[in-house]
Amino acid sequence: MRDELQADKTRVNFRVSPTDFTRTRALTLPIVALSILRGHKVSQPNALNKVFRELDQLEAVPTASAYCQARQKLKPELFTRLNQMVVEDFYRLYEANGAVKRWRGRRLLGADGTRLNLPDTPNLRAAFTVNSNQYEEFIQATAVVLHDLLNDIGLKASLGPLSGEKRPLLEQLWEATEESDILVLDRNFGDYSIVAWAVLTRRDVIIRCRRQSFSVVEEFWQSDKLQAIVTLKVAQSAETQRYVREHGLPESVRVRLLKFTLPSGETEVLLTTLCDRRQYPRQEFYTVYGWRWSDETYYDRIKNIFEVERFSGATEQIIRQDFFGVIFLSTLESVLTKSAQEVLSERDQARETETQAKVNCAVSYVSLVDEAVGLLLDERVYIEDVLDRLHQLFQKNPTRHRAGRKYDRPKLKHSRKLRYHRYRKRLLA
Repeated sequence: MRDELQADKTRVNFRVSPTDFTRTRALTLPIVALSILRGHKVSQPNALNKVFRELDQLEAVPTASAYCQARQKLKPELFTRLNQMVVEDFYRLYEANGAVKRWRGRRLLGADGTRLNLPDTPNLRAAFTVNSNQYEEFIQATAVVLHDLLNDIGLKASLGPLSGEKRPLLEQLWEATEESDILVLDRNFGDYSIVAWAVLTRRDVIIRCRRQSFSVVEEFWQSDKLQAIVTLKVAQSAETQRYVREHGLPESVRVRLLKFTLPSGETEVLLTTLCDRRQYPRQEFYTVYGWRWSDETYYDRIKNIFEVERFSGATEQIIRQDFFGVIFLSTLESVLTKSAQEVLSERDQARETETQAKVNCAVSYVSLVDEAVGLLLDERVYIEDVLDRLHQLFQKNPTRHRAGRKYDRPKLKHSRKLRYHRYRKRLLA
């Protein structure tokens, strides 16, 4: 990544205009990129001071205005490219050591969406969605991340107007999947086009279904059967039928329905294209779908610890730089903490502890941001020394989780929520 940031092809590919980053200035493309990553959660002058202090160039610290102008020359896609590099190297290097986690030899991928609140400006009103309630209007965007559930790696992300989660998955994220991947999806993705597209492209899906999602699902729900193989036909809606015709999708697919009773007494139905009962026993799907919770903890991390909604500007370009920069940092953090997590797990196993120690994401994120300049930019620093420091820091103050422990979510008044976001959240993050 150091070489990638310094390469001429990177400057050419990720500058907005052919004349950008052509003159020798203090704010080169690598420094601007690192200032965006290093400056998350702090003011722009402080971010610049930190970067140039670590480079021993305090006399060259530019003004905040110069920095704002310089970052307008940088395409947000640079951080998507860096994230892609981390993902590719993770699978290449960890696969060689047999350390990539799979289920029955296949990747388990999740995709889920979340709404992000944006600053209210004319520029963002035009680029994203204006939403409202009985009190005010506000600007929101939909973020969807394709996520490796077992390895906790964000493969690719999208950011756009509020349009549901199906369209970003099919139009922007599907290219990051591979043949034989299994997509584990929530009820919002219970759509015929996703199932048919998976069959056409030789992927498989496991989807939690709503009762009224498909007629065959409703019939199965009312029956006494625990599993059944049925034919799923294209929905009657004009939009779905048009999409199926335009993309050459099959008009019927063979799927398997599975019924489970949750500890709460509720009944849930899973729809899957994995129809081989011997190769994929029914009992395993309950556990496999439970792994989709990794999606929820991923969003909890980027929203509450990485604070992805704390944007450093109010233009569409800056919003996208901040968002994709956080996705890249979360992926890099996840990969670099794996060695520390192995140490913690081995230590627990030797001590025969009842709880499992896990890397504290609040500690690992701050540690990574503090070392970002030495890791990605400063050629005077040995990368091995930085990685060794990070390995030690990632083991500090781990969190512990007891299996099966659950807490009821308390209902807070607005005043308590306000106090949490003003004071308490700063201590936790």
